[in-house]
Amino acid sequence: MNLSLDRRSFIRLSAAFSALLPQFGRSQALPAPPVSHVPVKNRKNLVGIQVRGFSWADEGVDQVLDNIQQKGDVNTVWAYTFSYGEQRLQKNGPIPLPDHGKPGDSIAGGAFYDYDPKYFQNTILKDFRCKEYGSLNVIEAAAAKAKARGMSFFAWDLNNPGPKLNDTIPNYAEVSEVDVYGRRTNRPCFNNPDYQAFLSGKIQSLLLGYPNEIDGIAWGSERMGPLQNMIGGITTPSCFCRYCRARARDLDISVRRAQAGYQELEQLFQQAARNEQLNDGYFVSFWRLLLKYPEILSWESLWTDSFQDVQARLYGLAKAIAPEKPFGFHIMQTMTFSPFYRAEEDYSKRRNFADFFKLATYNNAGGPRLAKYLDRLSATVFHDAKPPEFLEFYYKIMNYQEAPYDKLAVTGLSPDYVARETRRAVQGVAGEVQIYPGIDINVPTLIKGNTPVKQTAPADVRASIKAAFGAGANGVILSREYAEMWLANLAAAGDELRQVLAGSKA
Repeated sequence: MNLSLDRRSFIRLSAAFSALLPQFGRSQALPAPPVSHVPVKNRKNLVGIQVRGFSWADEGVDQVLDNIQQKGDVNTVWAYTFSYGEQRLQKNGPIPLPDHGKPGDSIAGGAFYDYDPKYFQNTILKDFRCKEYGSLNVIEAAAAKAKARGMSFFAWDLNNPGPKLNDTIPNYAEVSEVDVYGRRTNRPCFNNPDYQAFLSGKIQSLLLGYPNEIDGIAWGSERMGPLQNMIGGITTPSCFCRYCRARARDLDISVRRAQAGYQELEQLFQQAARNEQLNDGYFVSFWRLLLKYPEILSWESLWTDSFQDVQARLYGLAKAIAPEKPFGFHIMQTMTFSPFYRAEEDYSKRRNFADFFKLATYNNAGGPRLAKYLDRLSATVFHDAKPPEFLEFYYKIMNYQEAPYDKLAVTGLSPDYVARETRRAVQGVAGEVQIYPGIDINVPTLIKGNTPVKQTAPADVRASIKAAFGAGANGVILSREYAEMWLANLAAAGDELRQVLAGSKA
């Protein structure tokens, strides 16, 4: 991928490429993204909300739009157009159904809109329409009604891996990653040309198939490379498919040594799980492995570069079709917890191929989530110590001032966490990208053993919104899902937004 194009060259390439879009195939390269942006129209003080497909079906489009606009002061709908699955809440479930919506069974996922097959001629992934809502097309059902209320309508294209997709989408398993032992996983490979064509086909089908309905696209995929996954809990590293091996050879990375290094790293972490005592301890042994096999880091970089290359090229494709429509990315919460993943998600580089970033700054759920991540650090690279013993050091390198380890699950993270992550993103993009922090409104948290975990209250919502805008946010995304939110908390968001935004207009 060539990231050195200036904006003028990129616009010329985009204009030429747009004529070829219906015939786009896997053998053709997507246009590289610009170093500086094609101008786009971003709504000032955007207030978005993510809406699952079943919410429209369960409550009716008008009722959903009434609630999010009148209670939440939302001006931009993020409607799921593709998802790895939809978890529906139960009245007596571990995460209870809030005071709206209906209980129901979870759904495998797929597309929640009708698409023209011509955009998927060059991929083996052709039949991925979710059939569990009957003929419901969320774009046709909700876009016009949202626009009639003065709201924008974004397609929320979420590409997380989902184990059920291998069973429900024909050929989906064929594009999955291959682990270090040659076994297929349930995670699609970003170097697989069929998966790349599938992802690009969705962008075309949205922007070309619904030019009057879609105002922008939010793209998400909560994925990490093999080293990050091993630290985070996915113990078997991938991908070593033929496409990743070919890319490695082009980069002069030894496939054999990378496989050997990851296998030894897996053995090291298995020793930690058995709590075996090592003569030099675990961090020294971990570092020694990196020195012995620098290919471990090279393969991690290969995976991350592949992931970000795909995002950059999808951005270039979207700009070729509709340069005036915002196209941006969801950044998962691990980026705020992991110093290793933070280094990979470099805003100063990512800003070259995005119009906005939505940050998963879920502070209430963030407490239990951070405690779990600290447990993983203690179970792997920092197995020489317990979380309370390295927490002060961890907070210093992450620039946080949060609760002690044993209080995190109960207290959650502070509004200051939202402010610091927002400010860091704003500074990182240097004004070139819109920053939309995700405001935690009942993001699910489960009981940790017998210890209760932080639950969202109206005051928490108001404090997080104030912190986000105080740190320079261009807008916020009420998160995670409308279906999870208690209406009192949604109303608290609306009340605070009206005050904050009224002050910004004064």
